[in-house]
Amino acid sequence: DGKVYVVHGQGTLYLTELNSDVKSVKGKPVKIWQGGFKNAHELGGGFGMEGSHMYRINGKYYITCPAGGTGGRQICLRSDNIYGPYEHKLIMNDWSSYPKNGLHQGGMVQLKNGDWWFMIMQDRGPIGRVPCLVPVKWIDGWPMLGDEGKDLITYPKPATGKKSKIKSPATTDEFNASQLGLQWQWNHNPDNSRWSLKERKGYMRLYASQASTLKDARNTLTQRVQGPSCEGSVEMEVTGLKDGNIAGFGIFEFPYAYVAIRQESGRRKIVMCNDGKDIETVEHFNGDKLWIRVRATDKEFKALFYYSLDGVNYKRIGNELQMGLGLPWTANRFALFNFNTTPQGNNGYADFNWFRFTNK
Repeated sequence: DGKVYVVHGQGTLYLTELNSDVKSVKGKPVKIWQGGFKNAHELGGGFGMEGSHMYRINGKYYITCPAGGTGGRQICLRSDNIYGPYEHKLIMNDWSSYPKNGLHQGGMVQLKNGDWWFMIMQDRGPIGRVPCLVPVKWIDGWPMLGDEGKDLITYPKPATGKKSKIKSPATTDEFNASQLGLQWQWNHNPDNSRWSLKERKGYMRLYASQASTLKDARNTLTQRVQGPSCEGSVEMEVTGLKDGNIAGFGIFEFPYAYVAIRQESGRRKIVMCNDGKDIETVEHFNGDKLWIRVRATDKEFKALFYYSLDGVNYKRIGNELQMGLGLPWTANRFALFNFNTTPQGNNGYADFNWFRFTNK
């Protein structure tokens, strides 16, 4: 009837009416759900319902919510009245695609042909949260996900009415464009005066900013690793480095690890650092370019590090990174960086010619 509402809360759910511009609250919160479930043991404990998505479909009100934390399930509430009372049903309860992390969170969308689909996600540890698309089948007025609440892992794709080529998110970047692709994210709000895709065409130029470790380094350029295994490589030119600069490539999370060129007193060396500790050093690097490669896998969440002096023959360096989640719910990420540990090195730069990705 033109009114606007939001459902919110965790464990206990509330309904609050908003003003029509959706910019401010109009009414007071009204509690619409509290308590357990008839089959609470199916939820595996953990957190109560949260992340509510509300729909009005065929005259009824539906609220879908995840519950159970990382091992989550998807619950649906249903009522003829927006304020309740609500009945409930477990509409997705499966972790077969990645034991013991269940599919949960997200929301529904309806296609033009009337079909319903649910965009849902699954925690996969240090690899990150993986989006999954599952069909919705309406059974007795309930939106049941997958195969009546169980996951088949592979489904016929949505019937969009047209042929579509298989597409994948962007990964590899030759740095030939004037703007960064959507696969990249900065680890902090960037200092836009200290990076450029235009100063040297075909290169990502990163100027060093002051930091004691990679944890504090601004303008670290990242994109997430992918499971079950993947490999990222860069070609880095270091003629622009100055004393105090540390420029390289690695995995960013907490803990982190990388391979880099460190310049001190006009001399350069190759360093493999694992969470702030130098593991292996190759002295007297006299080249202009270094190639660095990182391999990551969700098998025990390991990452391995390599370097090359010619771009063809790679040599293992340092030790394994045990990928973790010190930054909660944030996937481990490939990272290009250049920071300096002394003020005198502030103007040095590193040029990255390309980043190349493979899921082999």
